Amino acid sequence: MDQNTANWPSIVQNFRDAMNQWLITIDPNALALSAAALLVVFLLRKKISDWIIGGFEALLKRFSVSLTDEVASQLKIAVQVLAVTFALFLTLDAISPPDLLAGVLNQVLGSVALVAVFATWYQLSGPFVSLLVADRVGPAAKETSWVQRVSQFAILLFGLTSLLKVWQVDISGALAGVGVLGAGMAIATQDLIRNLVAGMTNMSEQRFKTGDAIQVEGQFVGTVQRIDLRSTLVVGFDQIPRYIPNSDLSNSVVLNYSERKHRRVKVVVPLVLSSTREQIEAVRDALRLHHQNSGDFHLDAEAAQYIFVNEIGPSSVNILIYVWTKDVDYDAYLQTKERLTLAVLQAVKSSGTELAYPTQTLKFFGDPPSKSPKTDLVE
Repeated sequence: MDQNTANWPSIVQNFRDAMNQWLITIDPNALALSAAALLVVFLLRKKISDWIIGGFEALLKRFSVSLTDEVASQLKIAVQVLAVTFALFLTLDAISPPDLLAGVLNQVLGSVALVAVFATWYQLSGPFVSLLVADRVGPAAKETSWVQRVSQFAILLFGLTSLLKVWQVDISGALAGVGVLGAGMAIATQDLIRNLVAGMTNMSEQRFKTGDAIQVEGQFVGTVQRIDLRSTLVVGFDQIPRYIPNSDLSNSVVLNYSERKHRRVKVVVPLVLSSTREQIEAVRDALRLHHQNSGDFHLDAEAAQYIFVNEIGPSSVNILIYVWTKDVDYDAYLQTKERLTLAVLQAVKSSGTELAYPTQTLKFFGDPPSKSPKTDLVE
């Protein structure tokens, strides 16, 4: 104990001597210049970040890509930290501290830069993941929350690994063990990984999202309730939940009814064969007038608008109505069909004809001639 106490004055003296030798070697002009540069960077850090991010946004606009305020704000914070850290690096190089102190300060500044980069990456994981399901950067959608959690875990893992490497912590043995463990887990969880990748593919292709009504391979129709790590929950119109593996959905033909802009109306109006040409044309013209003036139907040039006398059936003259509604809402669609049906009945009644129904006529041409039976005369 006494020996350790006796060594302290010599240790302190050696430290003082080393500091004095270092201070003598410092160039005052270089120190003043680096300090001034550091002060300027610190005071103008916000302006510098605005210039850098502004130039980055201008470059992205050439590729028709824009950043939201949230993304730009997070990037500006990271740029401010990195700018000040870079200025501190230059200051350390100018004053040339002792090797031990320089090494520690370089590691500290490197750690600060890494934390700034990975923290920004972590904060922006949500907006970046939302690119899988959106046309622009924005808040992560509900169905991408699990993808965001996985990406955040990966960011934390990579950030911690990089931070340990800066401090020269040897983790090669741990990484080798993790690699072997990861290979084993990849084999054991290959189905999970396949469904994970398939789920990300489904979202990146924007095939469907939560709340969409879809039809899977012509099997059933239901509403997407949730997209999870392994499967997608689809509730059929029979209110029975179905958990479909993402890989099955990725390899299936999926009809997304929620993405359509209009609903099709296809109706055949059968008139009796005894209808005159004037009566048939009157019904057709009345239906065309209802289609144009009712406000229920899509009238743009790209929409099909077919109301024609179509064919002569076995028991009727058929008028085809093939049009599209304005609204995709099912309740509005039913109301449109109701008004169209009433218009058909009114048009038929006003024209003086009738709707046909399947009939079959049998014609009898009389009984065949009777033949008298032959009789044998027996004497």
